[in-house]
Amino acid sequence: MTKTYIAIDCEFSWDEALHQAHLSFDPTSKKHATAVKRVMAASAFEFSIDGEGRVSTGAVVSWNEFEWGSEKAVIKQLFDYLRARPSGAVLTYGGLGTDIPVLLLAAMEYGIRLPNQLLDQPGRKGPRPHVDLGLQLKAGGRTWSHLSQVLLRIGVPLELVRDKRSVLRPCQPKAWQNLADHVELDVLLLAIAKVAWRVSQGVSGLRQEPAVIALIGGFLRQRRDHRAASLLRDYSAKLEGRYREKLDIAA
Repeated sequence: MTKTYIAIDCEFSWDEALHQAHLSFDPTSKKHATAVKRVMAASAFEFSIDGEGRVSTGAVVSWNEFEWGSEKAVIKQLFDYLRARPSGAVLTYGGLGTDIPVLLLAAMEYGIRLPNQLLDQPGRKGPRPHVDLGLQLKAGGRTWSHLSQVLLRIGVPLELVRDKRSVLRPCQPKAWQNLADHVELDVLLLAIAKVAWRVSQGVSGLRQEPAVIALIGGFLRQRRDHRAASLLRDYSAKLEGRYREKLDIAA
């Protein structure tokens, strides 16, 4: 059975007017409070794992305020993208604590219906429409790991992980392009982490190096000029070499 995921990631800025309003009645209000965050960019990357462990990839897409004009337009594009792929499970890392609440608040502000994968439906049966990989790794314990730490542990080069932290709101067109590259790389890295998790769960036929190579290849076919393209090609080549060594040992 083929399982399809849509890895999503959002980048946020904070609303100074909302923050000042909060301060007027709560002097302890923080800039990082969920209710003062706004979505300035979002990205999605679709990928599938079939019953024999083969990985295939779909579109790499992103939207940002500079190109689309407003937060409302950005979230509408993301929601429409998810609505067009109802069978894809939304994949986030820590999304239940950050991304989904901010998207929900934005949807409430603009009167936009959430896509089915993000709706609150108590008692829903069937496949989970949203998977938070951070919670899966937590596995009922109390310890959280940042995605950057997970990526380093599974062998993703530091150069690809170094800029994983949140970015400042851009002021220039070039900076907005850098933000687009940033949020698109984030969803690829999330997909890589999910594949590693599924390998650890014993998914039949799934092998980590070929799977990650497939993800990187699918990404680069659409983003040849991405600022991390050279690093990704080098990483893929190293994975190919590592996998050939395993095959030689097995033979």
